[in-house]
Amino acid sequence: MRSQRFTARIGHGVSIAEDVSYDELVDRVLEFVVRAAIAKANDRSTWEEEELRRQGLKGIEFARDSKALWWDTDAFAAEQAEAMREGAGELFVSRNDCGGRFFDTLDFDLRERLRTAGYSTASLFAEMNEIYREIAADASDRSTQANEGLIAEILGT
Repeated sequence: MRSQRFTARIGHGVSIAEDVSYDELVDRVLEFVVRAAIAKANDRSTWEEEELRRQGLKGIEFARDSKALWWDTDAFAAEQAEAMREGAGELFVSRNDCGGRFFDTLDFDLRERLRTAGYSTASLFAEMNEIYREIAADASDRSTQANEGLIAEILGT
């Protein structure tokens, strides 16, 4: 059995991961989240990073083995039924899949990685305000410490 390959994009084609293993997908999504939170803390966030903060993981378009993964099982079923009625059912099934447990697993794995790094957060599905705030506070503290260290170094104290 071949391993599954994943793609993740946000906004107007901003790529987070292209044709990667699940473990690499988790790494890349986590990196994007952390970089986005730090960018927000420094007032340098992009539209896509703000979208991630507001919508959480639902703001990311995921694909597994080149099939779009749907968050909403009811919407997926309705669209699939409509495609079947219109005679495009096979085409729909060849390009789309219901994400199901994938999203629960991804959310759990991301939160576990964050927990291991010292951050505790609720589900990342709907929004990421909480984790953005936690990372921003940590980034601010570390920046202050680095600035004080640089000042001391320059002053020779």
